[in-house]
Amino acid sequence: AESVREMHAMTTLVPKILKSRDLLLALLFALIPATAHAAFGFKLDGTLDKEAISHAYFEGDFRRILPPLEAFRSSVAKKSKDDSIFVFKYLSVIYAADSSTRPKAESYMVQLVKMKPTIELIDLYISDNIEAIFTGVKENYLKQQKYIRNHDLVGNETSIPPDTAATPPRMPPQEARTSKWVWWAVGGVGMAATAAVSYYALHEDSPSQDQVKGFKP
Repeated sequence: AESVREMHAMTTLVPKILKSRDLLLALLFALIPATAHAAFGFKLDGTLDKEAISHAYFEGDFRRILPPLEAFRSSVAKKSKDDSIFVFKYLSVIYAADSSTRPKAESYMVQLVKMKPTIELIDLYISDNIEAIFTGVKENYLKQQKYIRNHDLVGNETSIPPDTAATPPRMPPQEARTSKWVWWAVGGVGMAATAAVSYYALHEDSPSQDQVKGFKP
């Protein structure tokens, strides 16, 4: 009777374990030591094999690349920023292709935009539908971050950027402008008077053309 109860418990437990496939695969890949033949998606040193995953993606083998991507994402190993961006980028596209996993895709897209706000997915040759989903997620996130920067927790504005384009050029005081004009006018009159005196003196000292022609030694 005891063995029957144990068998019954196992038969009810197995389906529950199978439902958590992603978790089991993640644990499996995290615990597999480096061997002569590394698991797909990983190199012998345990790092992510981006080239192999990218090749499988463009071959359409999504089922093959999901386990290593999820295993790497959920592992406690130290990850570089580029590795995390790569993982969230591919997972976002794969999960967005299935309507049942779209919420997970949008969550991963948010993580992706957080790490790299200028990121795009066009190099993965995504469909128009996935492009629209990503564009909406990206725009909403950036809009949210802008609102958070400029408002407090109850919606009051905390900072208003100055409109430098609307600021008129600074003019000198009226007195300074008047003084500059007066000195400019005085200087101009003085220069004109000097020129007139010089001209008169020059012509007074020099003989005219008629005088030169009528001169006889």
